[in-house]
Amino acid sequence: MSKTVTKPDHPFSPLLFIQPAVIQILQIIGLALIAVSIVYLLAANWWMLPKFVQLFMPQVLLLGSALLSVHFAAREKLRQSLDTVSGLMLGLSLAVIGQIYQTGADSYQLFLLWALLLLPWLYRPNIGVFALFCVVSQLALYFYFKQSFWLVRAETAYLLSLNLLTGLSLIYALRYYPVLRYLLIAVVVLISVFSMFRFIDSNSIWYLASVLVLALLFSAYFYTRQQQLETSLLVAGLALSFSILIFDLTDQYLQNSAAGLLVLALLIFGWFAAISALLIKLLPQSRFSVIPLALGAWIAGVILAMLLLTYWESLSILMGLIFIGIAWWLIHSKPSVFLRQLAYCLWVCGQAAVLIHTELLIDSLLLIWLIQIGITLLSIMNRMHWLVLLLQLLLAHALGIAVLIEQHPFSHDHRLITWIMLLNYSVLTVALLTARYWLASAYAKSVNLWMISILAATAIFQCLLQFGVAQQLHPRGIDEAIVFYILPAVWLLSFIGIHLKQFSLTPLWLIPAVGILLIALGYFEIFIILVLMAWAMVNQQRLMQALLVLLLIFWLWLLYYNLGLSFLFKSVSIFASGLLVLLLAYVLSSPKFQSKTGVAS
Repeated sequence: MSKTVTKPDHPFSPLLFIQPAVIQILQIIGLALIAVSIVYLLAANWWMLPKFVQLFMPQVLLLGSALLSVHFAAREKLRQSLDTVSGLMLGLSLAVIGQIYQTGADSYQLFLLWALLLLPWLYRPNIGVFALFCVVSQLALYFYFKQSFWLVRAETAYLLSLNLLTGLSLIYALRYYPVLRYLLIAVVVLISVFSMFRFIDSNSIWYLASVLVLALLFSAYFYTRQQQLETSLLVAGLALSFSILIFDLTDQYLQNSAAGLLVLALLIFGWFAAISALLIKLLPQSRFSVIPLALGAWIAGVILAMLLLTYWESLSILMGLIFIGIAWWLIHSKPSVFLRQLAYCLWVCGQAAVLIHTELLIDSLLLIWLIQIGITLLSIMNRMHWLVLLLQLLLAHALGIAVLIEQHPFSHDHRLITWIMLLNYSVLTVALLTARYWLASAYAKSVNLWMISILAATAIFQCLLQFGVAQQLHPRGIDEAIVFYILPAVWLLSFIGIHLKQFSLTPLWLIPAVGILLIALGYFEIFIILVLMAWAMVNQQRLMQALLVLLLIFWLWLLYYNLGLSFLFKSVSIFASGLLVLLLAYVLSSPKFQSKTGVAS
């Protein structure tokens, strides 16, 4: 029977960390850190190791991960993670054998053998190994055609093989790993789009077949099974491919003028509207039939924005306001789905015209930022789609940073990064304190992704600092204390303050203790990522989980890469971190502690 935690008093409660799903993630992170420490130590000293050690080490790791996988067979996620490590060690073993014995094998032979050796690992369901097999098999196919020069002499044969391999992978995924279907649908769409470009260049019927076959076959399959989202995504991808053909066919007839862009925008929007109308007839009860229409609205919006920004100059401000007014009226008149997408299209291109041409006229980013704040509030009042609001929030945040850069230029004010981090942490802290309210709204996903974007941007800036690209911006003195210690401490104290009652359970203090350790290291953002990840795991937010895992990997890489230690001590620090995470998971999962917190099994 599954375990549940009773009455957390806040959405980001520390009690989330004693949920079984979160504990399992902590165990996986701990084991991954230990594995990385070993691999890092070996990689740093690789050329000094005897050849027999180089040869057997990946195989020892392969055997160890396989045995641990058998031992933890009852823990599905942990077992699958270990099996995936085994699959990676298979590839590393082959690479080492090729390096030591100078086999002279082509790259495609290595990837082909790796793909074949992965097949036995699929006797037990394992999504990680299958995803690895899909990537490796595609690489084997690509390198075969490239190294045999068939990629140039017979590109259509490569596309035929690519379609066949992708189709078989999607069929297998639909049967055993349905969660991967969206990723493989994206691959099918990419193949279709690429093939359309090649068809336009060569007019070969084989390229047109590559555009159509997979997309049509799987669209028909999903339609017969009443899988509406998958059908709509594939049809939208196919419509996108043919919109490229529309661009090409109309380019010679439409002059590079305002009228030409206007006609092109109407053609594109009409094309996607016709596709959506067909889907609505085929899937009358589906809310996903409008996906092509939404895609067409955004493409048409980009074209109209180009029109407003290129040809009408100052008049574009008036036209932009008119477009926003029409969009406001359409949204408030309870329109059909078609008109709502049209409203989004008009809103976006009108907003772009107003912001850009106003800035060109008055040369004041502060006023532009204030206008954008107003537009963001209007978007909230109009209850727009969460993706539209996310774009508004990101634009408002980016303009806020641009205003700070304008007011505190690099050459005159070395506190620029302090002001930017103050803005970022103000958003993150306010979001933490008000989480109870915005998580209950229709825009929970928008705010969550906004926070993830802030953490990602901070990680990129840290990366630039490390490699000396923006060394002149590195905070010093009191600014360094504010950026790396005071602002994170305010967030951590806020986290403790709103959960103070729950910290009467002494072991829960291990969670903020991790935050204090990360503040000392200068990488407190990792703690915020862990808190968000715990919430995403418990609430089964798949998109957030995937993004946060990638972000966590990036931040951990930044942390350990930047440690001013030798290779040996850096490896030891990663190993110790893994042990500490496992210890935290062990304490939080202990029966005595779980019973105190009201966890029932």
